[in-house]
Amino acid sequence: MTAPPDPAERLTAIESTVAHLQHDFDQLHQVALELQADIVQIRMLLQKFSVRMERLAEAPEVRSPEMERPPHY
Repeated sequence: MTAPPDPAERLTAIESTVAHLQHDFDQLHQVALELQADIVQIRMLLQKFSVRMERLAEAPEVRSPEMERPPHY
């Protein structure tokens, strides 16, 4: 039979595990914040490209040189 673990050793092991988990959590939180910033930037770029694509999809304005006056008139 083995002797039951010492309560002080158990507490030390639990504290060590919690410290590692906290470190891992902090790293995951940092990654999540970076990904959120990337998502915001990508959404802004997508919005700009969408506006550009809408402008390009519109029919171009037909201008006749005969209908335009020179700037000095």
